[in-house]
Amino acid sequence: EHPYIQAEIDGFTVDFVPCFKLESADKVVSSVDRTPFHTLYVKSRITEKTKNEVRLLKRFMRGIGTYGAEIKIGGFSGYLCEILILYYKSFVNLLTAASDWRKQEIIDLEGYYTNREEDARKLFQEPLIVVDPVDKSRNVASAVKEERLSEFIAAARQFLKNPSLRFFYPEPVKPLPIEEIIRTMDARGTSLVFLKTVAVRAVPDVLWGQLYRSQRAIAKTIRRYGFSLLRDDVWSDEKTAIVFVFELHSRFLPTVEKHLGPPVRKREDCERFLTKHLGSNLTLSGPRIEGDRWVVERKRRFTDVVELLKTNLENEASNTGIASQISKAFLSQLEVWVNHEVKHFYLTNPSFALFLTEYLRGKPRWLQ
Repeated sequence: EHPYIQAEIDGFTVDFVPCFKLESADKVVSSVDRTPFHTLYVKSRITEKTKNEVRLLKRFMRGIGTYGAEIKIGGFSGYLCEILILYYKSFVNLLTAASDWRKQEIIDLEGYYTNREEDARKLFQEPLIVVDPVDKSRNVASAVKEERLSEFIAAARQFLKNPSLRFFYPEPVKPLPIEEIIRTMDARGTSLVFLKTVAVRAVPDVLWGQLYRSQRAIAKTIRRYGFSLLRDDVWSDEKTAIVFVFELHSRFLPTVEKHLGPPVRKREDCERFLTKHLGSNLTLSGPRIEGDRWVVERKRRFTDVVELLKTNLENEASNTGIASQISKAFLSQLEVWVNHEVKHFYLTNPSFALFLTEYLRGKPRWLQ
């Protein structure tokens, strides 16, 4: 939103973020201008007991991977944790309530929307609504992704059912030996396609925003050409490399595909369909009528997802919704690996090895 300074001090990353000194939160110029008002609000209401409840909640959130409002995580901010404890009074009360949260649950500490809950749901579209006590037009939980919210709810239920320190301090995950990674990939019987490129120079929030946007765009392209996508993810060390992962039921498709045309009753659409497909070099069978519409069996443009991705990313990336900086990165370097071909990168990059191990494990560390 505006420039700020980031520094490393005694091993800690510190952000120096300027803001305007204002009389009231109603006159904010940028979102960070609310921060002093947030601090005053919390400090005026928090007690020594509730401080410990907040610390407990934040440690729980860190343990289950839902702490942090940055784009990479899309979880609960520190201020949001403080508001939740102020509202529910204790960590256990919060978990008990969260276990039964509905979609668009409303938490309104100052009662701005008392008896006007539908107004709040119309104003805020996010899956969790926590009205900012110092600005009733702001949702403190706006950064919380539905997936992180669902993880928190599920973890709360599991913790109340079977309390354990693993929710706060999960067992560290060690990368699997490469032989086990290969056996696991073989056992899945799928095609794991890895797209590796160079990292782009950007602050983390910008970088991960572009990565997630590009991930969605590539997944959309894969599906548009008829490939069946099981799962996808993205990894980056934010300094040297980016790897997108797309797991398909198969990297290959048959040459022929069925293409549905218009219903016969739509005369003009039918004329265009027949003009396009009659005598076309791509037509393998038809056109013919099935039920009430024309269909044709035609030759696919791409039968191998690797060929599709190389063609798309090396030539047309900027035209398919991929973020500009990621598109430029693909133009400068693109390596495509399938299954075992990721072996060398796995062995030489411990951070990626941990990521792929957790991807294949596919289960939260707190779930037993």
